[in-house]
Amino acid sequence: MPVPQATAGAGAPPSPFTDPFGGSATLNTAPNAPFVYLASAESGSVRSDGLDSPTWLPELAIFRLEPGVQGVEVIKDGQPRATAWAMALEARRREGWTVLDPSAAVPAEFLPPGEQTGPYWRSESCYHLRSGIGGEHFREAWAVRLPSRRESAPPRWSFDHARFNRWLAWMVSEGHVPGPDEMTREEVIHQLESWAGSQSRIADPALRGQQTTALESRLELHRTATVIDPEAPEPPKKRGRK
Repeated sequence: MPVPQATAGAGAPPSPFTDPFGGSATLNTAPNAPFVYLASAESGSVRSDGLDSPTWLPELAIFRLEPGVQGVEVIKDGQPRATAWAMALEARRREGWTVLDPSAAVPAEFLPPGEQTGPYWRSESCYHLRSGIGGEHFREAWAVRLPSRRESAPPRWSFDHARFNRWLAWMVSEGHVPGPDEMTREEVIHQLESWAGSQSRIADPALRGQQTTALESRLELHRTATVIDPEAPEPPKKRGRK
């Protein structure tokens, strides 16, 4: 519905979408809890978007710091917010997870255009029109909001996989995040080999050949993908001619 235009002698019309708690424009989406990224050497996949070559990278898990869920405590008034999730995160570390520092800044070169250097999470004021609940909405820094026809429309998002992959590759090369270990890589390749072997059950020869070719290509990509070694010395820089 178009916003009514102001008439002569009348003040500016109110925004069709304002936060009743703060009076500022917000996202029409439900509030959620902040989160941290978790990484493990026991999980990984091959990525190529935004990278020079197909590369083994870890699969990051999103751990929501929701009070009362997965060991996150409900704190009393006046207690520091971080005390709510301190024990929950320590439990994840004992399980072998690496908790990515939520206060560490992501360099601007790895962020979508328009995003400022900062943490891998971003928060925005929100008010969910359907439920009438307001608060904060936490999202990943690589989630890019798509244009919408109305200010009050629920937001739609795309994800900048290319810049995210480059940041994750940089994090592995710097030793901040573990890459998938040899056993994990072998398990992924073994699973692909099993899928390739099961294609013989497809009755249609044309479809069987198509599926087999696609899986063989994917297998070769995984077998030859780059494995980042953070301990490897940097290649010497070429000297320019004087």
